[in-house]
Amino acid sequence: MKININRQRLLKALNIVNVAIGQKSPDPIYINFKFVMNDEYLEITGSNGDLTICSKISIQDKNSENYNITSYEKGATLISSKYLIEIIRGLDSEFVTIEVIDDVIAQISDKQSNFKLNSMPIEEYPDLDLAIEGTTVTFKANELKKIIFQTAFAASNKEVRPVLTALNVKSFNNQMEFTATDSFRLSKKIFNIETTDFEVNIPVRTLNEVSKMLENSDVKMIVSQRKVVFEFDDTIIYSRLINGDFPKISRMIPDAYPYVLQVSAEMFSAAIARVSLLAIERENIVKLSITPDSLEISSKSDQIGSANETISTFRYAGERFDISFNVNYVLDAIKATQSDDVILSFAGEMSAFRITAPNDNSIIQIITPVRSYY
Repeated sequence: MKININRQRLLKALNIVNVAIGQKSPDPIYINFKFVMNDEYLEITGSNGDLTICSKISIQDKNSENYNITSYEKGATLISSKYLIEIIRGLDSEFVTIEVIDDVIAQISDKQSNFKLNSMPIEEYPDLDLAIEGTTVTFKANELKKIIFQTAFAASNKEVRPVLTALNVKSFNNQMEFTATDSFRLSKKIFNIETTDFEVNIPVRTLNEVSKMLENSDVKMIVSQRKVVFEFDDTIIYSRLINGDFPKISRMIPDAYPYVLQVSAEMFSAAIARVSLLAIERENIVKLSITPDSLEISSKSDQIGSANETISTFRYAGERFDISFNVNYVLDAIKATQSDDVILSFAGEMSAFRITAPNDNSIIQIITPVRSYY
């Protein structure tokens, strides 16, 4: 294999594919990029066994008359990801040449520099399931990015219960529900789209990486029993699904809310953030006290002191009510609504409460309160 390729285009592809290569892989072979050059494009693959990313660089740029690859000889090889990406990043020429010598040496050069890395034949690489089959759903890039932004933060980052590190995606009656929970909070987004029924648990890490890569193109999500595939631009991302039964979220959502507060999202967020500066250190808890005429936020720490702040502009329906909660959970939920005003609906002092936007019932945030002793 021998290619003369645009350095910036190659570096972009390497950075995308490198996301899938873990620093501590169960199989050392996964620390390599897999290169395959044919008569149409260069395909670069990276994997850690659970997540696989393929990026294609066409010989001629699809959006111009320029060539990404000016000359080539077909072939394939495995090259160390860590060292290759650093070499390509450090070079200064517009084009670089990668040539495989005797299947064991990859020579990387430009007009000034020359590097030789050990390489391996692609037969050493594990067999990967790269079939693309299943139910296909097509999103606009901004649609999928918004869905991920509004839900993924509520998933757990602890592997004790792997299913809680996933986003549960359920499709029925031409509607999709995206739900994440760490058992203390829940975020659910409803998206109307025509598709067949299915339910899968997609790793949130995969979705966050997909969101970072999306630009302006459509993205296809293909779901099968064992994996999910995201296809956009010149990139294909394959990810395993997480097995297990996702929690029955209906148990977390109260049936009725006798106390309802509507307030400016910006004003409320700023107030609880300020008061939380003196909150109980580890739990970051503040207390909300509401009457039809007053809205007060307070915090107290025996070691530090206390703080309180009142908000004068709000709407409230209900009797006097007090509740305590984790500030970070509420700030995350308010941010996810992407609304100027938010509605906080309460069922009781120790019942989960809901945060919604006045003009968007497609996104629901549920948060479990905590007990305070002041």
